[in-house]
Amino acid sequence: MKYLLLAYTNKADWESFDYTSPEFAATCKFYEDIGAELTESGELVLTEGLADPSVTKTVRKTATGPVASDGPYAEVKEVLASFAIVDCASHDRAMAIAARIAENVGDTIEVRPIPGAPPTGDN
Repeated sequence: MKYLLLAYTNKADWESFDYTSPEFAATCKFYEDIGAELTESGELVLTEGLADPSVTKTVRKTATGPVASDGPYAEVKEVLASFAIVDCASHDRAMAIAARIAENVGDTIEVRPIPGAPPTGDN
């Protein structure tokens, strides 16, 4: 089954992160290594880091049509930093991958199953 792993990071840390630091280099190395491992095992489908949250827009339906607004809002404590899609044999395996990311990078990882088909009345 496929799983979406959403990595959230502390907004204040994102805004103050030193991209020349040894910590950033270690984070990049970790992601490079786990990406290679999951590619070799056939579990990695896709992974991407996301742009700075300040350029994020949210589109919502209104009575007069769709409206785009800035987001996330200032009161947000965590921002979505990256995502990955993995194809694992079990939910436990997806959770183990998420735990490794959280342990090594410090981000909060949300794990969401991606169903192969929409549910039917038979489910």
